[in-house]
Amino acid sequence: MSGLAQRIGFRWLVQIIIECWNEAFLLLLLIVMLIGIRRDSKSELTRSVKIPFTWELIVFYGAAFLYNLFDILDIVFGGMPTRLSYIVIRCGVFGYYAVGGFLTVFYLQVMKTHIAEKLGMKRLKTLLTAFQLAQIPLFLILAVTPFTGILYRITEKNEYQRSFGYTVWQAVTILTFLFIAGVVVCHWRRIDRFMKEVIITSTVFPMIGLICGMFIPLSLNNIMAAITVLILFLVYEKNKNSIIIKRTRELELAKAELAESRLTMMLSQIKPHFIYNSMNAIMELCYTEPERAADTIAHFSDFLRGKLNAFDSNEPAWFDDELGLIKEYLSIEYADRNKVFRVEYDLACKDFRLPTLTVQPLVENAVKHGVDRYSADSLVKLVTCEDEQNIYIKVTDNGTAGQGDDSLFAEERGIGIRNVTERLRMMCGGELGISRTEAGTTATVTIPKNKTED
Repeated sequence: MSGLAQRIGFRWLVQIIIECWNEAFLLLLLIVMLIGIRRDSKSELTRSVKIPFTWELIVFYGAAFLYNLFDILDIVFGGMPTRLSYIVIRCGVFGYYAVGGFLTVFYLQVMKTHIAEKLGMKRLKTLLTAFQLAQIPLFLILAVTPFTGILYRITEKNEYQRSFGYTVWQAVTILTFLFIAGVVVCHWRRIDRFMKEVIITSTVFPMIGLICGMFIPLSLNNIMAAITVLILFLVYEKNKNSIIIKRTRELELAKAELAESRLTMMLSQIKPHFIYNSMNAIMELCYTEPERAADTIAHFSDFLRGKLNAFDSNEPAWFDDELGLIKEYLSIEYADRNKVFRVEYDLACKDFRLPTLTVQPLVENAVKHGVDRYSADSLVKLVTCEDEQNIYIKVTDNGTAGQGDDSLFAEERGIGIRNVTERLRMMCGGELGISRTEAGTTATVTIPKNKTED
């Protein structure tokens, strides 16, 4: 270390130490960012939101790491009269300029993506593209510099020295950053707070390093880049936490709305007038047939329990459970001895799952709107069958209620039928079809077999 200090001087030794710390810090930030991305990919919450500037920041960290590394190599190997030093110093200086130019072009691209394109500013996008194209002559100058020495030259002692072209390189770069600063000022109100902080940080500190570098031999570019990296990381994490908190609140609100929606669905499915009619029928039975009244109360309790339990789970239920709910409902209907409609079952298959409250509302509609419940000629039929691809559930009535609005079609656009249709579509990819003829109405539920497995 003492030999290195004597060769390069105390001032450059201090810069090497600072830049080595910068490299360790950059490497740590890169690891933290990559671990964070992997962790976020496993979280349902963070997967559902897009955190802006994540990959842009990783690219910037990687480029800044190389930028510092090339500068360290230039300082350490500068002035060493060895073949290795000869190669390292030339590759290091060239890489230093190349990465610096890349960072400028990359920064302009970030401006295009996050401001010009996001806000629909076509003219600004064109100007930013023009500034990107203006970097091409600089890269051409860099490409010929090892042969011409326009930007820099390596002395016979293997030491780096700036040439006349360095002023042009710095001037164009400073002009580019001044243009970016002007864009921010002109469109201050339209740019969101996060991008303002990113742009100000990425513009002010590099400009300080560039301007100072034109007047003093000590390079401040790398030090300013390290300060920029630190501030950008803090700004990014602050914005990320803000987005996650906002998303968490949105999810909580969505859950509350879902709970309210479920309550609405539950109330629409139970239907107060059905409860009132059932209680009136039970009350009459209490005077005439107490034992039957007790049985009807038990059926009514089981029916309500089944309805309420159906809204506590989004998991499909076995058809037998749905059939039990149908029979509980019919038992309540038959509490009124004047109701003499018939119900028949033709169940070719029963061993399958389906969304809860899928068939019972259809049977209820058929009983209430499709048939005359007080006629012995009225018939509601529940049929299940299958083929190689699907399971079919059909609820048919013989239309004794007439052809008016008091039919299953009157309920087709009601919340009950919409609930059944949506639950089928979302939970198992099934469909509900309703057809009507002179002979009555048929509601057909189609469930793909690959969605009914346990």
